[in-house]
Amino acid sequence: MARLMSMVLLCWVSIAGSGFHVHGARILTVFPTMGKSHVLGLQALMKNLAERGHEVTFVSMFPLSTPVKNYREVLVEGDDSFGPLMSSFMKGENRNMFKMMPIILGGSLNYTNGTLQSPQFQKLVREEKFDLVVVGWFMNDFVVGVGSLFDCPTVLYCSAGFISLTNMVGNPVEVSSVPHLMLGNMGPMTFWDRVKNTLFNTVDSGIKLYIKHTTRPFYDYNFPAEKGFPSYEEAKRKVSLVFYNSHFTQTVPRPYLPNMVEIGGLQIKPKPDPLPKDIQTWLDGADQGAIFVSFGSNLKSSSLRQDKLDAIIATLSKLKQRIIWKWDTEEMPGKPSNVMIGKWLPQDDILAHKNLKLFVTHGGLGSVTESMYHAVPIVGVPIFGDQEKNIAQVVKEGWGLEVAFEDLTEQTLTSAIDEVLKNPKYTEKVTYKSKLYKDRPQSAMELATFWIEYIIRHKGADHLHYQGADLNFVQRNLLDVFALFGAVLYLVFKIVALIFGKLKRLICGAGKSKSKQKKH
Repeated sequence: MARLMSMVLLCWVSIAGSGFHVHGARILTVFPTMGKSHVLGLQALMKNLAERGHEVTFVSMFPLSTPVKNYREVLVEGDDSFGPLMSSFMKGENRNMFKMMPIILGGSLNYTNGTLQSPQFQKLVREEKFDLVVVGWFMNDFVVGVGSLFDCPTVLYCSAGFISLTNMVGNPVEVSSVPHLMLGNMGPMTFWDRVKNTLFNTVDSGIKLYIKHTTRPFYDYNFPAEKGFPSYEEAKRKVSLVFYNSHFTQTVPRPYLPNMVEIGGLQIKPKPDPLPKDIQTWLDGADQGAIFVSFGSNLKSSSLRQDKLDAIIATLSKLKQRIIWKWDTEEMPGKPSNVMIGKWLPQDDILAHKNLKLFVTHGGLGSVTESMYHAVPIVGVPIFGDQEKNIAQVVKEGWGLEVAFEDLTEQTLTSAIDEVLKNPKYTEKVTYKSKLYKDRPQSAMELATFWIEYIIRHKGADHLHYQGADLNFVQRNLLDVFALFGAVLYLVFKIVALIFGKLKRLICGAGKSKSKQKKH
């Protein structure tokens, strides 16, 4: 028996040491963004990796609420360059994203550049080594060069779904069957849908060229070729893995390469954390149910145009439910007695409360995902970016309603809230969507953790590299092959035509000769 136990122990040790487990890797995470909600998923992943024994260093402007063992924070000061823009959005101004693109792009590039040039980050470059770099993307793809600074593999994290700008591993776009992000999740596309999709993707390609032209100087400044750094294009091709904070149940199915992985829902905790005492008491006492109101981390509710703010307050004040509202100042003028406010609220944990009946939201991807996960229907008031598309999908799937910003009045908002609260079909539909979203072979956290450790184990996993990523436009679309086929067919046609021409002349010539002989 003792011998048998020894053999089992020996086998277990052999398996444990076979290379399928990795511990104690040094992971550097850099996410230069001024949007707190963008970093939540990546912070959750890095906390999990730290708990597994890895040494994590996270560079951002957002600290954790509580320290975590093996998790070191390098905080870089941010600015409020996006503040005026966000404020204008909340007043219904300047909401054309094509016009706002240069402002958002410029702000993100400058902030990322400031992060990489900061004394805190430069100290890491001079003094430390890492096994893996994970970079967060927000209109700043030159950040992928950080991996070259430390001579280690690079993983890219995008807090949204598939975006062509983050397609650094050469994933097929499939314009004929997969609608563009800004077109929403259309079903089987008709001919005119495919025409529209082609036009959107063509414009998208033009935007990519503009962004590439604007971004290249930032890359060259931080990673100059004369110091041995790879080119801008090569640095992007060297990315080992791309993470998307999305899940196929929220979009249309599309083909993905092995090193392009959906890990939607990272920020959602399987078991909610205990709520602060005041929030717990407020929600527990909501006998008629509770409603959560939030416009996300970037948009400030206090900046809402006065008539829109008045309409929301008037609507909420007449409801029998208790309201909890993410509000960015200490006081809310005219706050109704059934409203509780807080500057930063634990959204995921609040949505998990049993008394939560409705979420009034701007429609950010994280908010929509958490609402669906916890089976809470939505009334959406989209403000900018992908929010309109996200809410339109919620409406299409039948678990919420939209109130457009321009149409927001006390009457329209009251009507939408009453319909969602009183009609059980919305709760039934979101409950089904929640089950669909949760039904996975492994959690988002387990999947993301596996792939991070896989890349570390295999030193960047070069075997995952898709050779199609190295092809140019002509090669990727087989234009050179079709050109060869065309040339060969043209040559064959000319040869056949020449042969038939000669045969025709021979036959016709022979016929004329016989005709002349008969006449003589």
